[in-house]
Amino acid sequence: MGFVMRWPERALIDLFGIAHPIVQAPMAGASTPALAAAVSNAGALGGFGGTECSADELREVIRAIRRLTDKPFVVNLYLDRTEPYVAHPVREAALRRALAPAHLELNAGLVPEPVDVFGRFDGQLAVVIEERVPVLSTHFGAPAPSALSALKANGSRVIATANNVAEARELETAGVDAVIAQGSEAGGHRGGSFASSEPIGSFALVPQIVDAVDVPVIAAGGVMDGRGVAAALMLGASGVQMGTAFVACAEAAVNTAYVRRLLAAAAQDSVLTDALSGRPARVLRNSLVDLLNRNAALRLAFPEQLSMTRKLRDVAAATGNAEFMSLFAGQGVPLARTASAAELIASLVSEAGRLLAACTTS
Repeated sequence: MGFVMRWPERALIDLFGIAHPIVQAPMAGASTPALAAAVSNAGALGGFGGTECSADELREVIRAIRRLTDKPFVVNLYLDRTEPYVAHPVREAALRRALAPAHLELNAGLVPEPVDVFGRFDGQLAVVIEERVPVLSTHFGAPAPSALSALKANGSRVIATANNVAEARELETAGVDAVIAQGSEAGGHRGGSFASSEPIGSFALVPQIVDAVDVPVIAAGGVMDGRGVAAALMLGASGVQMGTAFVACAEAAVNTAYVRRLLAAAAQDSVLTDALSGRPARVLRNSLVDLLNRNAALRLAFPEQLSMTRKLRDVAAATGNAEFMSLFAGQGVPLARTASAAELIASLVSEAGRLLAACTTS
C-alpha cells in the first residue's frame, strides 16, 4: 500500500481486532463470501447479509468466508416481526391488479401471492452461535437478552443500528457492543426499530449519538471515500460502515445493469420509500419504484410487500433490465467508483490518513 496508517481512534479497531475502523455493510443480496473475505483480508471488517438465507445456507456461507480468510467478519440478520402477517385479501387483490401490466410487459407470468421471503431468525441465530461468528449485526433492534447472553458467552460482538438517539440509548441498555448511527443518506433499509421516525442526516445524527452513549459509535450513511471516513472520526465516531461504496466492487453479487445505473446516478436519484418492501429503504428510483409508489395505499407489511415483486425482479435480473430491479443505494452514489475490495480499502485508508494527518499537524 505504501502508506502506514496510525488511526487516532482505536475503540472499534480494538473491539473487533481489525487494522482499520471500516465496516463493509453486510448487504443482503449483494454481499458474497468473496467480498466479505477480501475486505477482511485488507484489514477492515467484511460483512455478509444473511437474512435471506436458511440456516443451512447461512452455515455454508460462514464456512466459505472462513475458507477465504482467518480475519474477523460480520454477519447481519433482520429480527423477526413480533406478530404474524395478517392477510388483506382486498388490498392484495388490488395490488396484484396494479402489478399485472408490468408482469405482462416483462413476460413474468402471474403476480405471486405474498409470502415471507426471509429465513427464520431463531434458526439463523443458532448457526451464528454454533459457528462462533466474530460479529453479529442486527436490523430493527437488538436481539433478546437471552440471545445476547449466548452470543457474548460465545465471544461474539454484537452491534445494532439506530436512526435516532432514543434507539441508540435502547441498544446500549440492551447490551450491544457498539451502535451503528445510520443517517438518512444511507442506502438500503433503515435499520432502527422505529420505522416511522423522522429521518436525520449523518452529520446531525452521529455527534448526538456519540454524546448519548458510552459504547463505540459507527457512522453510516453517505460515507463513500476517505473524506467521509475522516469526517466521521472528527464527529466522534469510532469508525464507519459503508455499503453503496462496495456495490461496484468485482467481488459483490450485483447485476452489471445495476452497476451501470449506480455509476451513472445522481444524488437525487436515491429516494427513501416504504413501497418497495413495506419498510423504509433508500433505493435508486426506477420504473418499479414509481409503480409501487403510485400504489402506496395498497402497501402490504414487510417483507410480504417485497415478495409481491419477486417474479418481476427475477426476470429483470435475468434480462439485465435495471428498471425492475431493487437498486439499493445511498445519496453518496455519485462518488461511487469501480475497484476491487482491497483497492477500495487501500484508497480509503490513504485518503483518510492524509486528511487526519493534516489536521494534527496544522
